[in-house]
Amino acid sequence: MRSTPIDAPRSLRDVTLEPPARAHPSPSSWRDQVIYFLLPDRFSDGLESERHLFDRDDPTRFRVGDISAWREEGMKFQGGCLRGITSKLDYLKRLGVTTLWIGPVWRQRCDLETYHGYAIQDFLDVDPRFGTVEDLRDLVRSAHERDLYVLLDIVYNHTGNNWFYADPATGRPVETLPYSPFAHSIRGWRSKDGTVVDLPTDRDAGVWPREFQDPSWYGRRGHITRWDPDYWENLLHPENEFRRGDVFELKSLDLGNPDVLTAVTRVYQHWLAVTDCDGFRIDSLKHVTRAASRHFSSAMREFAESIGKENFLLLGEVAGGPEMAREYLEIWGRNIDAVLDIGQPASRLAGMVKGFIDPRVFFEHFDKNEVLGRHRRTGIYHVSVLDDHDMLGREKSRFSAGNHGAHRYVQAAHAVGVQLTTLGIPCIYYGTEQSFDGTQDNGVAGEVSYLDRFVREAMFGGRFGAFQTEGCHFFDPAHPTYTRIAAIAAIRNRADRVGVSLRRGRQYPRELVDRGGGVRLPQQGEIVPWARIHHDQEVVMALNTHGAERRTTEITIDRSLHRPGDRFRVLYRGSWWDDESRGRPVEEVEVTERHGRNTIRVDLAPADMVICA
Repeated sequence: MRSTPIDAPRSLRDVTLEPPARAHPSPSSWRDQVIYFLLPDRFSDGLESERHLFDRDDPTRFRVGDISAWREEGMKFQGGCLRGITSKLDYLKRLGVTTLWIGPVWRQRCDLETYHGYAIQDFLDVDPRFGTVEDLRDLVRSAHERDLYVLLDIVYNHTGNNWFYADPATGRPVETLPYSPFAHSIRGWRSKDGTVVDLPTDRDAGVWPREFQDPSWYGRRGHITRWDPDYWENLLHPENEFRRGDVFELKSLDLGNPDVLTAVTRVYQHWLAVTDCDGFRIDSLKHVTRAASRHFSSAMREFAESIGKENFLLLGEVAGGPEMAREYLEIWGRNIDAVLDIGQPASRLAGMVKGFIDPRVFFEHFDKNEVLGRHRRTGIYHVSVLDDHDMLGREKSRFSAGNHGAHRYVQAAHAVGVQLTTLGIPCIYYGTEQSFDGTQDNGVAGEVSYLDRFVREAMFGGRFGAFQTEGCHFFDPAHPTYTRIAAIAAIRNRADRVGVSLRRGRQYPRELVDRGGGVRLPQQGEIVPWARIHHDQEVVMALNTHGAERRTTEITIDRSLHRPGDRFRVLYRGSWWDDESRGRPVEEVEVTERHGRNTIRVDLAPADMVICA
């Protein structure tokens, strides 16, 4: 059943804050969720049945003939849409996803290729290239029918490239100017064909709703040139350049103006009411003052509670390191609920799984002495990230980039497996389950701008397909990475004590017992074990971080919970999927005592992982 068509309001005076039906209830705890993040333009157009599936056995079959044209397509809209996302909900459900994070769907400029959605031209409408408001509502409702939650990606600190500065020397219109502590002049609004108009009249010109056509609502300081404070500066100061300036050509709003802050708050209260979504992922919070973030978060949380959503999630992207993120993460409910653990933590995760770094470096970011360590140890306040669309603070390359080894699909699955079995709310980026290998190192001589495009491949068969392809899709539920992620997620999502332990249990790195009786923490390239314990249930994981060699070792377990002779049931072993015809064997490992420690023995193929309980 289709929704009733909705006309986008032209003014904030016309928006509704009345939800269309009874609000879908919130989850009791976001720790129980598995998030999947996608960009609407790059995920699905719903027409995959008209195309061939990518051939892993013959990866050159759909490879493009003109690599330069393929690279240029990465900067353009590809045709993914909301109905396409809806058509793939069962694919995501089978993967083990419980929450869908959808990149921004709001109306973009018709004259610019801002396919990513972060350059809003109309805050009260869905971009027609993605679909309609009714399509968005149908997507959320269809997700809820499958017991999936939906997070919408929002932006409230800046708009798109919707107006021109006046060049100080000539008065001519220019898209951007260098940062100035004083406001520049606005030359005029951008028309639908990219020229200057004095006043927006049609819906494709300037910015909407009408209230946003007030020049005083913008900072007008020019583009940011200093993205971080110096060591001696107050990182929270509202006058910092990175809080007042434009993000490149995207025009910064003056959130110090109470009317502006009230307006953006009402915009997203409207979308909450209209769509019945379950949370927001908030973009670019580093560029928002802490006071403005508190105001927005409190108002949004109160509104959500007023319509029956008791645990509406406010998930923030806070660049600038853990010190910056900590200032927006308040356990008393006055600001955002959780942060994306981007940058260094994601690099540590990838490095450990590949055997490139000492495993202690990864587990140390849960330590209480780390800046966000105490927050991470609760498992509530951070979302674990492996791949993502920005790769902030690290090389713009997916986890699988450059990996041509025999066990690359298994290794990619088990990187996600670490996310699913360690503290935090795991987030899978679209395409990771198909081992997408997007990378800034794309064989191009010289410098290439806009490297983000190479980790934003089209999954449905567009002209910018993954692996330098076009015309084939990648929705393969039999892919070795997909099947293993799904198996691990199924264990995590169980309603029994094992599932609860993996979602909510305490976390402990486990030690190795050498042949001579020495007990030590693992080193890079060795088997890395860890455990989750909830009450009296221990679940033990072990990962072979060597991608080419088999490893065998004894690992310690909790002596107070297990006696010699007890047996652990093997719930998952990645090598089970090497021969589907054999089925899933019944496998157990016995607890033994070695040198005063209770241990179990694990034997793992290259890049393999095991889960025991």
